[in-house]
Amino acid sequence: MIRRGSIADLNDICVIENKSFNDPYPRFLLAELLRMCPAFFVAVDVESRVIGYCVASVRGDEAHLISIAVIQTRRRSGIARMLISYLTKFLSSRNVKALFLEVRVENSGAIRLYSSLGFRQVRVIARYYADGASALKMRIALVDSAAAGFR
Repeated sequence: MIRRGSIADLNDICVIENKSFNDPYPRFLLAELLRMCPAFFVAVDVESRVIGYCVASVRGDEAHLISIAVIQTRRRSGIARMLISYLTKFLSSRNVKALFLEVRVENSGAIRLYSSLGFRQVRVIARYYADGASALKMRIALVDSAAAGFR
């Protein structure tokens, strides 16, 4: 089930975050994102456990995907695709026109996923990550919610 994330999910989210990234966001920041961006913090819940999540921030008519991760045992099962699809429809319903993200240039699996969902490469950002790795900035234009019939 896809639903909004809540502070009660923080432990599950932190476990997923810590096992997914070399430089994970700290617990206090994830808690702050849950507090500051509750409408844009989305979780996939299976048997009362979060197995995947994504969070975005919105400024004006643009959004930024801050983080997306899926528990290792459930990767490559369509959960990330489902999260992004849900998030883009929700953002569109809120009149957000574009969603941006950054991904490590060497993360070819994630880049393929994002490309298959309609994201386009914008530019490479050198030394974006703490370890000096570069990021690929990607963008997707969101469909006008009224034209798409999303309510």
